[in-house]
Amino acid sequence: MRDVVESLGRASFSPLLMVPALLVVTPASGIPFFSTICGVSIALISFQMIAHRRHVWLPKWIMRRHANRNRIAKGLDWLTPPARWLDRITHERLCPLVEPPLLIVPQLICLAAGAMMPVLELVPFTSSILGFAVSILAVAMVTRDGLLVIVGLSAIATAFAVGNYFLM
Repeated sequence: MRDVVESLGRASFSPLLMVPALLVVTPASGIPFFSTICGVSIALISFQMIAHRRHVWLPKWIMRRHANRNRIAKGLDWLTPPARWLDRITHERLCPLVEPPLLIVPQLICLAAGAMMPVLELVPFTSSILGFAVSILAVAMVTRDGLLVIVGLSAIATAFAVGNYFLM
């Protein structure tokens, strides 16, 4: 794991941000504290991204993990169709939204979304909307697609509107 993270460098942040974001989109977000764990993970990864770390920091026990070549090959085979689909629908557009100085905006929004997930866990499945939005923003940062930043912001606004409606 250490070799993968260090070789990817700054490019490791967005893909790792997608992992907890996509997990919270699943029905598992209904499990008590699952959204909180995913939200804290999203916030920590986003914070490291904002802090301009060279690569994401992970606990030593995760960095020492090894994977079987066959498992990695099977995982890559499983990821190939969604990756091809993303390649077809994403393009470099509205690039100023995913380049400095505006790149900080989606990064801060991911941090805020992760920090809000523990609070929004009180409203069932609201965290799933935030996870969907963070996933979109992570894809936007990887593919340099500013249009996806706008879509992600719309999903964030929806999550806060729904959460505000039910919490008030």
